[in-house]
Amino acid sequence: MRRCFRSLPSNFRHFSGTVRHFPNHPTLLRSRHPPSPKSQQIRPFSIRHRLRTIRAGFTRLPLIIHLPLITLLTIITWLPVLWFFFTHIFQPMSVKGPSMYPFLNTDHYTSTRKDIIAVNMYKPGQDVRRGDVVVFRSPLDPEKVVVKRVIAIEGDIVYTRLPYPIEKQEVSVGHVWVEGEHPEHTRWSYDSNAYGAVSKSLIMGKVIGVVWPWSRRSWIDSDDWPGSRRVIEKKNEETMDVAT
Repeated sequence: MRRCFRSLPSNFRHFSGTVRHFPNHPTLLRSRHPPSPKSQQIRPFSIRHRLRTIRAGFTRLPLIIHLPLITLLTIITWLPVLWFFFTHIFQPMSVKGPSMYPFLNTDHYTSTRKDIIAVNMYKPGQDVRRGDVVVFRSPLDPEKVVVKRVIAIEGDIVYTRLPYPIEKQEVSVGHVWVEGEHPEHTRWSYDSNAYGAVSKSLIMGKVIGVVWPWSRRSWIDSDDWPGSRRVIEKKNEETMDVAT
């Protein structure tokens, strides 16, 4: 027995039949002093991990609660995207009144239903051409939204109608001349002949098509408009004869 104890390292001692560690033994030092917080591995914050944790919590819910809750969260997530799309990209609008008859509201005198048009709201004041049907805020009442056709752009000369006080008017830079299409124009259309050319900054969008009624759904292209004989286009001003 003594030989066994003698073979022990010098940093071990014999006390009352037991063997004790010497206090400065490296193993004891490691057990007494836990690793510092700096030496511990810190997991970085991960949104993906957090979402997985939340999703795992939802899957533990009863099915009768889980499905409606997931549907509601999906709708809430898409609400900002839908709001941006229908405010700045595309917006359906209903047409009220006969000023664009018979091009729009063809059934105005036989039915109470209104045409629903699709309006492109993306960069509305750029690349406005003759023949475009535009939606804009009225210069006299910004709260009122109006739909008319652009018949002349900046630099064009327009032979006006009553009640405009001047017989011939040149469209100034940054403006367009808009008019309705009702045959009894003076009575039913309140347009540039009443308040002059409209600033492009008031244009909210271009009408790209009719979506309702379903039987008259169609795309609207400015190239299909035949033009107006009351307009002298700027590029053809020297050679074009205009009938008044």
